[in-house]
Amino acid sequence: MAQQGRRRIDRVAASDFLDGLEDRSTAEIRTMRDECRQEEERLSFERRLLQGRVDIVRAERARRQSGDGEGLVDALPSILADDTSSRSGSPQARVAPVFTPDPDPTYTRREADRTEWSFGNLPELGDRELAELHERLASDERAVSDLRRRVIDHLDRLQSEVAARLTDGSLVADDILRASGWASGTDQQ
Repeated sequence: MAQQGRRRIDRVAASDFLDGLEDRSTAEIRTMRDECRQEEERLSFERRLLQGRVDIVRAERARRQSGDGEGLVDALPSILADDTSSRSGSPQARVAPVFTPDPDPTYTRREADRTEWSFGNLPELGDRELAELHERLASDERAVSDLRRRVIDHLDRLQSEVAARLTDGSLVADDILRASGWASGTDQQ
């Protein structure tokens, strides 16, 4: 199993995270699946923040090139209201999951969090500095997207393992309902 003590994201994205999956208990697989879901939500949130920052910097660069007199602050509503479905490929991707920050104080910031960002300083940056910021933010967004893809792949594999166990009879529906808090034979909603 992956080393304990590493950040959750490091564990769930590690190449050895799914090692020995067939030998793990269903409870362990569910825990692993839940960790993947939490990290996918965190990464989705982080990715959306980065995409918004990239959009703002891109708009500032375009504003400068066009000589448009509209200030960046005035243009924000149209910049941030841009159709994100073209970026993600589906309208459903625009629905934001409920995200609550991890209460674990040992959870360190990711590299993307460290990119210097100050909206108020954008107009003061030179063109070269603005281009460098744009590239750095775009690179951070690509890295977060790649990490998110790896976590989604692990999540899909974990889901498949639970489904396979249900199909082959090694996991019965009552076990699933009990584990999720639904008691068999009751009328809970």
